[in-house]
Amino acid sequence: MFDNDNSGSLSIGDIITIIEFKGTQFRFTYDWVMGPPPSNSIPSFPESGDEYIIRTTKPFKTGDYFEFSTKSAKSDLALAKDELSTIKVVPNPYIAGASWEPRLVFGAGRGQRKIDFIHLPATCTIRIFTLSGKLVKTIEHQNVATNGAASWDLISDDGMDIAYGVYVYHVEAPGIGKHIGKFAVVK
Repeated sequence: MFDNDNSGSLSIGDIITIIEFKGTQFRFTYDWVMGPPPSNSIPSFPESGDEYIIRTTKPFKTGDYFEFSTKSAKSDLALAKDELSTIKVVPNPYIAGASWEPRLVFGAGRGQRKIDFIHLPATCTIRIFTLSGKLVKTIEHQNVATNGAASWDLISDDGMDIAYGVYVYHVEAPGIGKHIGKFAVVK
């Protein structure tokens, strides 16, 4: 298995490859890619007793047998508390007019500005403050455990573009803990 996100489990983007060995020679014979569900569907997650059948026009050799086992998702509270320290803001510092910002296709000027909070717990509240303690923005993050990111368009709760400077963010995850960090917005 190619664990592309290094999660230690089968997740979207991972690849299961069957390799055929003959002596010291080998070749790749089958690849299964774990892809996202279609955008117009509701995902059905595996449950105990589910069976997946793979049909192919390329026959397996007599005696070939493949078995996969899975483990149910679980939460480790101690690990979740430890991982709060990995929460980051990217890019940091945010530089106005940077090359990664998309340009407006029809018109002059810049496209959407944004920063991302990464390594977030599945459910948390992000509060962004000025250095003087004024609350600028509150972001409620609720997502599946595999998507630990939330984007912010640098617009305050009042609907205004934020000023350049240093900001403090506070992440509160119910039942897990809190994390405080800072980021800069540079002109």
